[in-house]
Amino acid sequence: MKFRSIGAIVAAAGLSVSLVACGDDNGEDENTGQEATQETTTSEAAAEIPTADELNQILATATNPEASVEERVNTVEGGENVDPALFDTLTASQAESGAEFQVVDPVLPGYTPESVLATVNFTLPDREPNVAENVEFVYEDDQWKLSQSWACTLVTNTVEPDQVPAMCQDQGAGQPAEGEPAPAPEGEPAPAPEGEPAPAPEGAPAPEGAPAPEGEPAPAPAQ
Repeated sequence: MKFRSIGAIVAAAGLSVSLVACGDDNGEDENTGQEATQETTTSEAAAEIPTADELNQILATATNPEASVEERVNTVEGGENVDPALFDTLTASQAESGAEFQVVDPVLPGYTPESVLATVNFTLPDREPNVAENVEFVYEDDQWKLSQSWACTLVTNTVEPDQVPAMCQDQGAGQPAEGEPAPAPEGEPAPAPEGEPAPAPEGAPAPEGAPAPEGEPAPAPAQ
């Protein structure tokens, strides 16, 4: 009986240890599950697509002269590093030109999980309404903001060229105007304007109908 009692005590003690260990494991599993749920919830919140009304509020704040500088800075991607002239021009474009911006549905997922694309109608007095498609808004610092590139696009389409901020002029630099040929690669002749023959390479005869180089007789017509 004595040995059986000791054995029973040892067995009971072992069972208690096992139960404690199981309890600890369950606690760790619960904590891990809670952390995973929190991470998933955070990701879902960051990826939640805003409504057209919410994006309209961003544009309204960006162009509101009564909004504080901090409020306007928070409406554009990387606003703290943006030329302040951009915000002044956005405000002026609304006040002076009478430009109106309106985001319309649908708002669609963008190029990254932290961006969305929307259509923006913008109108100017005495002009036909314009439609800007795939206007990008980005999720930054826990809020949606207008991308820098599209802030510049809206500005350049609503103010005179001499009022466009330098940072927006730089973005448009190097783009050939509509109807003009793109510049030729270095070391190659530029393409001739439409309707004119391209110049012949140095040392080669000019094509039929092309003017002869200065100081040289024109080639005789083919017999």
